[in-house]
Amino acid sequence: MLYSRFFLIICFLAIGCTSRTDTSLDFVLDTDDFDSISYYDLKAQKKEYSLQQRNEFATKAFIKVRHKTVDLRFGRLLYQKNYLHLLLGEYDSLLHYDKLINNNNLLDDPHILAMHQYLMGYYFETIVQQPDSAFNHYTKSQFYYQQASDSSGVAKALLNMGGIQKEQNDFFGSKETLTEALKFTIKNKDQQTYFSILDRLAQDHRKLKNLQEAAALYQIILKESPLQDLAAYQNNLATIYIDQKKFTDAITLLEVISGDDLQHSNTLTARVLDNLAYAKWSMGTSVPPENFLLALEIRKDINDLKGVLASYTHLGEFYMERQPNRAMVYFDSVIDISRKLNIPRAEQEALKFKMQLAPQNITYKNRYITLQDSLSASELKVKTQFAKYKYDDKLKQESILRLEKEKATKELEASRERTAKWAFFIGVLGLFILLVLGYYLYKQRVRRLRTQNRADRVEASYKTEAVLSQRLHDDFGAGLHHVMLLVQSKSEPEKILNELDKLYQQSRDFSREINAVDTGVNYKEALYTMLDQIKPENTRLLISGSKEITWQVLSNVTKITLYKVLRELFINMAKHSQATIVTLNFKKNSEGIEIRYSDNGVGVSQNEKIIKNGLLNTEKRIEAIGGNDYF
Repeated sequence: MLYSRFFLIICFLAIGCTSRTDTSLDFVLDTDDFDSISYYDLKAQKKEYSLQQRNEFATKAFIKVRHKTVDLRFGRLLYQKNYLHLLLGEYDSLLHYDKLINNNNLLDDPHILAMHQYLMGYYFETIVQQPDSAFNHYTKSQFYYQQASDSSGVAKALLNMGGIQKEQNDFFGSKETLTEALKFTIKNKDQQTYFSILDRLAQDHRKLKNLQEAAALYQIILKESPLQDLAAYQNNLATIYIDQKKFTDAITLLEVISGDDLQHSNTLTARVLDNLAYAKWSMGTSVPPENFLLALEIRKDINDLKGVLASYTHLGEFYMERQPNRAMVYFDSVIDISRKLNIPRAEQEALKFKMQLAPQNITYKNRYITLQDSLSASELKVKTQFAKYKYDDKLKQESILRLEKEKATKELEASRERTAKWAFFIGVLGLFILLVLGYYLYKQRVRRLRTQNRADRVEASYKTEAVLSQRLHDDFGAGLHHVMLLVQSKSEPEKILNELDKLYQQSRDFSREINAVDTGVNYKEALYTMLDQIKPENTRLLISGSKEITWQVLSNVTKITLYKVLRELFINMAKHSQATIVTLNFKKNSEGIEIRYSDNGVGVSQNEKIIKNGLLNTEKRIEAIGGNDYF
């Protein structure tokens, strides 16, 4: 299998660092904290220095920034120190700063927190081999990567979580986790992570005896994987062929790898040699023990204890028939190493072979049963614990999402309230402006109407005076001149007296027209009397609806105007219409009093009415009191 966790940690550090040329001088740095922090930070990243020197540089930079937690470099420098502590094996310092971070909430950058939790996950998985603690840290790392919207980081964390579940024999849980990891990978961007996930999924299928699905996944991997990883994946596919008893296919594939000119790692070389020897032996081909021993020696040289465990198991199987006692020795070695590495499944497999060699040995059977019970209980506990970690993480994410939703809802409600308040304010302000504008326009209109009414009344008055003056000149003046001629000609006194009597009657008529109108309780009678006096003797006057009118409520101005308007209408009728019947209809409505006048006279054209007729003065009077006239 392909393991790349340590490589991933190095990549994460590189993400948090930037490259720049070292042009600063030590004696200048103390004058500016910002420059000195950057200077030591840069030196701590340079790989040409030893790890110890880099750690010293990182410590100097961190000391200058440790009280400036708001500084954007604080979190990255703290992570860099922890990373160097891990590489130097200074685990106490690593745990000290981890405790400091967890207890004091020093960091609020989700990406830095994700990287730190990933680092601690690697420490607990690889250094102290505490898979439950490692899984917990990887779970936290996944959570923070999601907070930072880093899908690649999420996929890497889930990849390691799935690997731990597989190592703890939680193959179904591992499949579920790795399948989730695939959702966060972009094949072209996260190639190594993508193919590592498929590789581990294939291994889960192998452990679950889904060999066909495992082989199909490796066929996908081999078509697209980078060249440098191809041999490792081919070796893993060969192990599937061995499980399927397709030894020829396995041998062909392994011989291609072993004959490749590419330089493989010692770990991969030992795996290929061991699997090739085992495939040939399983097929019945005569294989010298040196083929197995060569792989074992390589593994011992590089201290690959898991590889040594696999070699001892294969050697034990190899010697079971030809040298049972030697096989027992190898299986005992498997048991010793499995206990050292805490891999009880390997011990159980060795016990299974030992029971075949010594079926009467009750000790092996009892130990096998005890181990099986312990494994079942342990695996159930591990599965439950892993599920709890994931469930707690899910609850945490749901809680954060719920809080974010509540916050967004409150902000939306607050925004709506602000909008409503502004809308209400603007509406009230707009209404106020409209009211002020309407009041202003109303006052202007009233002032304009008052001015116009005054002008109309004055104009009507002037026209009335002009008419009366004209009548006084034409009628009364002419009569007076005629009397003077009679006196000069010494006409008969009786004739002179008759003319004087006529002049007297004319003067009384003028007086009635000029004098004030009676607007009191006798207004109606005075109005009717005036109308009856003006109409010709042969004209019949018909009046209807006057009883419906409450004359007392009318203003004096309205009464006077009505009086004079009707008088001018009747004078005009008497002079021009030649009517024999005149009707007046009074009607009260919601707006005031409606008066309809009609006669059976000769009438008048519209143009003549406007240009010549005295009714123009009548219209002015009606408009002056806010009325309307229609002819």
